Amino acid sequence: MPFPRQTPEDGWTDEIALGLGSFPAARRLALRYTALAILAWTLLLGGSLWWNVEQQESIAFGLALNSARSAFDKDVAYRAWASGHGGVYVDPTEKTPPSPWMAHLPDRDLVTTEGRQLTLMNPAYMLREMMQDYGDLYGIKGRIVGIVYLNPNNEADSWEADAIRAFETGKEAERLAVSDIDGQSYLRLIKPFIMEQSCQKCHGHLGFANGSVRGGIGVSVPMAPYKNAERDAVRSVTASHGGLWLLGLAGILTIGRRSASRLVDKAMAEEENRLAAHVFRYALEATIITDGRGRILRVNPVFTELTGFAADEVIGGNPRILRSDHHDEAFYREMWHSISTTGRWQGEIWNRRRDGSIFVAWESIVAVKGDDGEVRYFIGSFSDITEQVEAQRHILHLAHYDMLTGLPNRVLFQDRLERAVVHALRHDRQAALLFIDLDGFKKVNDTMGHRAGDDLLKEVAKRLCHCVRMTDTVARLGGDEFTIILDEIVSPGDAAMIADKILAELALPVVIDGREVFVGASIGISVYPEDGKSGEDLLKHADTAMYQAKAAGKGRHNFYSAEMTQREERRLEMESALRLAVEEAQFDVHYQPKACLRSGVITGFEALARWTHPTFGPVSPADFIPLAEEIHLVERIDMLVLRKACRQGRVWLDSGHQLSMAVNLSGGDFRDGDLAQKVAQVLAETHFPADRLELEITETFVLDLGERQREVLDSLKRLGIRLAIDDFGTGYSSLSYLKRLPVDTLKIDRSFVRDLARDSRDMMLVGSIIGIAHSLGLKVVAEGIEESDQQIILLTQECDEMQGYLLAKPMPADQVKIFLMEHAAVSKETL
Repeated sequence: MPFPRQTPEDGWTDEIALGLGSFPAARRLALRYTALAILAWTLLLGGSLWWNVEQQESIAFGLALNSARSAFDKDVAYRAWASGHGGVYVDPTEKTPPSPWMAHLPDRDLVTTEGRQLTLMNPAYMLREMMQDYGDLYGIKGRIVGIVYLNPNNEADSWEADAIRAFETGKEAERLAVSDIDGQSYLRLIKPFIMEQSCQKCHGHLGFANGSVRGGIGVSVPMAPYKNAERDAVRSVTASHGGLWLLGLAGILTIGRRSASRLVDKAMAEEENRLAAHVFRYALEATIITDGRGRILRVNPVFTELTGFAADEVIGGNPRILRSDHHDEAFYREMWHSISTTGRWQGEIWNRRRDGSIFVAWESIVAVKGDDGEVRYFIGSFSDITEQVEAQRHILHLAHYDMLTGLPNRVLFQDRLERAVVHALRHDRQAALLFIDLDGFKKVNDTMGHRAGDDLLKEVAKRLCHCVRMTDTVARLGGDEFTIILDEIVSPGDAAMIADKILAELALPVVIDGREVFVGASIGISVYPEDGKSGEDLLKHADTAMYQAKAAGKGRHNFYSAEMTQREERRLEMESALRLAVEEAQFDVHYQPKACLRSGVITGFEALARWTHPTFGPVSPADFIPLAEEIHLVERIDMLVLRKACRQGRVWLDSGHQLSMAVNLSGGDFRDGDLAQKVAQVLAETHFPADRLELEITETFVLDLGERQREVLDSLKRLGIRLAIDDFGTGYSSLSYLKRLPVDTLKIDRSFVRDLARDSRDMMLVGSIIGIAHSLGLKVVAEGIEESDQQIILLTQECDEMQGYLLAKPMPADQVKIFLMEHAAVSKETL
């Protein structure tokens, strides 16, 4: 962990709880505050409106009252003026007739010096008349009333009488009331009218003392103008308050929206902080935060779990505490270059735990910059990928190394071969490639089992490694094929020396399960640059040389030559032609007779495959049979020959010739385990009797028989077919296996018969073979008889039958009839 460190903030390690639903709660809180603000604003404006409406009503009432008092004051002032001047004389008219209620006054009526008639006008009457006119003009009515009165028109009503009595008691100085008069609302005001000396002239006879309440002066002011003004004022106030309410509502909603946004932002920030703290604490990866100078500020619990370092051990320190010294300085320079240029780095890094153990981490480092562009923090997170790395290494090892031997496999071999070529080219050196194929491995694998074969391959790998330098490469390509890359040889002789050393090592016995096993090897050698300028050419040519070594007798090494490629190309051409020949059934069958040594009678024929290529001409069985075995076509050829031979044998039987038919089988025929069914089907198709068919298998194949192959032989024997061992004597093994096999005939190999008349040892061997075979109840056939001396010796050794050029060469079916006739004629002359 090579990046920057600071002291932790309080509460960083406290338990973090995620506030699920914080954002709706913030909105609800903002909505609640907004609703409360709207309610408060509405109540405030509603209260103000109510107060202003009340004020307007009070103002209207006050104005009406002021009008009433003003009218009252005018009445009192006028009455005082009139009374103070002793009354007013006017011309008697219909409207101002002499007052009957002042008749008691001697000076009620006067005549001026000019003879003009005047009458005294009562101030109360004058005031009433004036108020009547005033009321008509302005709507304000006024009058003097009393309980005791002169003029009945001044009689107080019940409300006025009640007020006058209250005035008399001194309880009230004024009484107000709003009443309907003639269907309209009026403000009624009444105040006491106090008896004065000036009033005694007219009202003295009523008995009121000066200073006493004589009655009351009432004023009635219509409320309609004031109510109208009040309504207009209320409408204005209501409109202004409504406007203020809407303006305030808009402001509250705006503020509420902004407040909600701020609350949500705050809640989101708090939520993000809680989430970040939660992620930091419960992250699955180890996380470490440092300041811009590299001091560790915080680490999460996974960091402690993964590294073993507690938080208080590393906070304030530097992440270099995790450094494992696995990487060089160039690694860290490259890392910091990436962080400084891109702001981040990610990769695999080796760290050290508190206990000193090393682990591989996949780490990411991010630089966090402030608004000023300076790095404020470094955040690193990593996880332990040691197991994944080990698994990848194991997979990589499996991809490049052979699981059985631990040697490089074909993939790694090809890579190293190309490197060796490049190295040799660059330094003007030679290099060699050895292609090694084991001889006899299949026999060990089939007879002793695959486990024994695996043990053998592992021992061979060890011996090959002991024969080369540490700089050389030993590889296993597959099966029993190995290669060795010899880097920087001085001459081809160095490769030959290594090859001889390998052959000597592999010639030594290998002990497997307490048994000694012998294998050899055939080695092909190609040299750079003479035999190829690329790894592919070197491998191809070494493979070709190996096949030539195997064809030359095995247990040797061969250097590649251009002639080998020509032979290999011919072989490939032959392989292609052979496949076509099998598909088109181009094979013929020739028949070589067998005869009884004592009587000379022809007892049967051996069916032999023959192939004539359109271009190559006749191809020897010694050439195409091994090739057919190698490419797994021999079993199809065998079945083709078997079918033709049985069909021809049926023809000869129908012609009266009691002959047997021998057909060769190869190891490939036993591969699938259904050989007996195939043979039975051929016999059924051709109607050839099973007891006339003899199937020949080589001794080398018999020695390698497994349990499954033995069961196939038993199945063939149950069909009534005779079994023969061909090329007997070449297996270099014990003869004890004969008593365990269901065979009927031994065919002595021609290599023993060839020198029979000139080598006493061959004569002894052949005699021993015949004696052992007869003791086991087996018939003996001698192959390759070409001389009469050989025939005579075999006859004396009691061999049963003969086969060879002395009797006849293999012939086509159409020549057999002539041969039989000629042979019969010769036999009669001899007899």
